[in-house]
Amino acid sequence: MEIIVSPNSFKGSLTSIQVSKLIYEGLKVYNPNFKIKKLPIADGGDGSLDIFKLYLKYNSVKKTFLNPIGEKITTEYITIEDNKTAIIEFSNASGLILMNDKKKNHRKLSSFGTGQQIKSAIEMGVKNIIICLGGSATIDGGAGILRALGVKFFDIYSNEILDENPIIKMKNFDLSNFITLNKKINFHILVDVKNSLLGKFGAVKIFGKQKGLKEKDFNLFEKSMLEFSKLTDKKFLSKTSDIIGGAAAGGAAAFLKEFLNAKIYNGTEYILNKINYKSFLSRRFILITGEGRLDSQSLFGKAPISLTKFLKKENFFSIAIGGSVEHGKINKFLNHFDLVFSSCDSNNLDFCLKNAENNLFDLSKKIGKIINYLNLSK
Repeated sequence: MEIIVSPNSFKGSLTSIQVSKLIYEGLKVYNPNFKIKKLPIADGGDGSLDIFKLYLKYNSVKKTFLNPIGEKITTEYITIEDNKTAIIEFSNASGLILMNDKKKNHRKLSSFGTGQQIKSAIEMGVKNIIICLGGSATIDGGAGILRALGVKFFDIYSNEILDENPIIKMKNFDLSNFITLNKKINFHILVDVKNSLLGKFGAVKIFGKQKGLKEKDFNLFEKSMLEFSKLTDKKFLSKTSDIIGGAAAGGAAAFLKEFLNAKIYNGTEYILNKINYKSFLSRRFILITGEGRLDSQSLFGKAPISLTKFLKKENFFSIAIGGSVEHGKINKFLNHFDLVFSSCDSNNLDFCLKNAENNLFDLSKKIGKIINYLNLSK
C-alpha cells in the first residue's frame, strides 16, 4: 500500500510541510522501497496559507500592515481564481507568533492588521474572501478587524474607542461607514475548533490562557465578550453565543459571521475539498497524520481527527503522531486512529520543542519498522 503523509503543523516548532519531509525521510531510511506521498494539510489555523500555496496557483500580495501592538510589519495574503478570491490568514498580521518576546496586554492587543488585509483585498476588487482563523494573539472578538473596515465603537460616554481593545469599554457601535455596506463580498470563515463563544468552553475560559491572558482578567474579558454579544444580537437579530466554532481567534468567528454575513466552515474539511485532496489518493493506503499536541482540544475538530472523518468511506490504516500526547485521552484517540505515537514523552516543553526534528525523524524510522513488521505496505 502507498503511504500518505498528511500532518498538520507542529505549532511552535515545525510547519506541516517540514513535518511531512521529516516523516518521509525517516520512513525512507528504514525502507527505501516504501511508496510515499507527502500531502501536508492544515485546519484553518496558522500555516493554512502555506497549504493553499502548495496546492493552488496563486498571486502573492505583500504589503505593510499592523501587528497586534500596532507596529508596522510586512506580511502576506494571496489571491486565487484569477484574483477573484483572496485568502487571508489571521495569524499573519494578528498571530500569537508575532508576540514572541513582546509584552502581551490584551486590553491593548488588536486584530486591526487583519482588518487592513481584508480591506486591501476588497479594494483590489475580489468577490470572495476566505479567512483562516487560528493562532491568534488577540481576544477582541474581531473588533479590531471591524474597526479597520469602518465600524466605529463607542464607550459609555459616546467617545469613540481608538487606542485599545474595543470590547473592554464598548457600549455601542455604528455601521454607517462599514465598507461592506457598499460591496457584495462572499466571506468564508475557516475554524479549527467547535467551541462556542461564551462560558466554560468558550473563547476566554479555554483559549485565553494559551494567548497569555492572566486568570485575574478572565471575568473582565468574559463579561466584555458577553456585552459585545448582546449588542450584536440586538443589531442583527442573531444568537452569537450559539454559533459552533464561534470561539475561534479570540471570539472573532462569532462576530465576523454576523457582521460580514459570513459562513463558518470546519477548516480541515474546507481545505481538503478546495485542494481536491481525494484526487491524490490510492484505492488503499496507510495514512500518517498528526500535530504538535494530541489532547482534548484535538477532539474539538483539529486537523488529524477531521481528516479521518473526511476519509471515513476510504480504505486506509491510520497512524497518528503527536509531538506530545495527552495519554489520559488515548482511548478516545484510538476511536479515530489505529495507532497513536508521541515523538516526545518528556514533560519539559522546551526540550520537546528544541529536539522536535530529531525526535520526529527517529520516531518515523520506528514507525517504518512497525509498518514492515505488520506487513502493512503490501
